[in-house]
Amino acid sequence: MLAARAALALVALALAAGCAVGSSSTESDDARALVDPVQQASSAVATAQIAVDQLAADRLTPSVADTALLDQVAVLDDAAFAVVTLVPTDRTTAAWQQDALAAVREAQGSVVAARGWANGAGTGPDSVDKALGASADRLDRLTGQLDGAS
Repeated sequence: MLAARAALALVALALAAGCAVGSSSTESDDARALVDPVQQASSAVATAQIAVDQLAADRLTPSVADTALLDQVAVLDDAAFAVVTLVPTDRTTAAWQQDALAAVREAQGSVVAARGWANGAGTGPDSVDKALGASADRLDRLTGQLDGAS
């Protein structure tokens, strides 16, 4: 009886593990799978830029800007998770995955710096805005590359 239960548990575990992370089958599939989190990261950076601009213009309080920026940190965490859980099809898509992860991590750093500034602990709004702009440009270029491959 115990052996039968153990065997059933092992079969269930194997099935669950097999379903945990899917693998796409072509480069186009991988490109499409990476476009979504990269676009998600782009949206987070754009929202962070709006919060920074509004705070710099005294149209937001620091606590409201902080809340908006913290929300974008969570969005970027989700995007990073989506990128790292992709199982690449080949070396080309593995390189795209690394590029996407680097771009999302850069965006995370930019939003974290913006949040620091919003709370009085970082550099000025110009350097924060410049970092966010660089992140947005990198994400946009990568989106174009991935769109072209899908």
